[in-house]
Amino acid sequence: MNKAGSSGRQQDTNPTLSGSLAGALLSYLDAERLPARECRARLAHWKADGRIDATEWALCLYLIEQEAPRPALSLAIARHFQLEHAGLLAYFALSCDHLGEVIAQFDRVHRLMWQGFDVDLQRTGGQVTLSWATPLPPDETIRDIAQLAYETGIAGIVQILRILCGESLSPSAVTLVGKPPQTLAVYESFFGCPVSFSPDTSSLGFSSATLKLPISAKSTILKQLVERQAEAQLRAIDATDDFMSAFRSALGRAINAGSPTIDVVARELAMSRITLQRRLAARHTGFQEALDKTRFEMARMYMENPRLSLADIALLLAFSEQSAFNRAFRRWSGETPHHYRRNRIHPTPAPGP
Repeated sequence: MNKAGSSGRQQDTNPTLSGSLAGALLSYLDAERLPARECRARLAHWKADGRIDATEWALCLYLIEQEAPRPALSLAIARHFQLEHAGLLAYFALSCDHLGEVIAQFDRVHRLMWQGFDVDLQRTGGQVTLSWATPLPPDETIRDIAQLAYETGIAGIVQILRILCGESLSPSAVTLVGKPPQTLAVYESFFGCPVSFSPDTSSLGFSSATLKLPISAKSTILKQLVERQAEAQLRAIDATDDFMSAFRSALGRAINAGSPTIDVVARELAMSRITLQRRLAARHTGFQEALDKTRFEMARMYMENPRLSLADIALLLAFSEQSAFNRAFRRWSGETPHHYRRNRIHPTPAPGP
């Protein structure tokens, strides 16, 4: 067995999920015409560009189940997953040509949607398997809630991949955590493959033929550019808190809009300039430092695209002119953007003997 892409990190004690997942639950509630007042009240506090604790996700699923129980609830909810519910993760997928590229980097980028759930990528022959350590708690009630939460997440991944590659996409094998349901046939019909159950592991397997499926949901240039911004955010994500996540998202939007000023970002975050400065200072950073870091990461990502000129990149990063970008980049890296791109991104091959 060839194991590749395993992060080797310990699973976080408090896993978090993208707040954009609220859209999937709301879509299900609306389609089923469920009042679900307590659940809806909780979802109203989720921010699409923020993060929520994994226990909050599980609690909302539990509230839905208590109001309107049904067999295979996880699968019914997963059918309402859309690309926008995957948040920035979707932009990475849209920049790929085929499913194999998406899976190859999944262990690295999945934390944009599910942070704290360590994923292993394993290759056996032509098959690739994504697996998660998902041990269930001993308490029976909490165990059932956790099983529902894990099932919905795994089924949601498959639903999003089908949006990307077409409804015919099916894993070669699926393992879900927990006890097998009486409606096993419903699960195998949804996934289109054999489904087994494990006490502590969830996994998705994909055959070599499936990995060759093209990404049919084609990306626009705007989505490609947002993907670059997502990459820059990913590099800085570490153990970020909700405030820094919201701040970086607001800063990225301000850069895209051409007005990355502290007043603009503070206004979007619904706080005063002084409050924003104080909260950044409490995290040992400042607005200009954060802006420079984000611009530098985005610049390096943009430079990998040979179709973008340095003038284009300067515009995308909201510089008044290319010369201002050149000066800033030299301050960040110690070299001009032209030199950096020529020697690090697109080096000239050495002459032959």
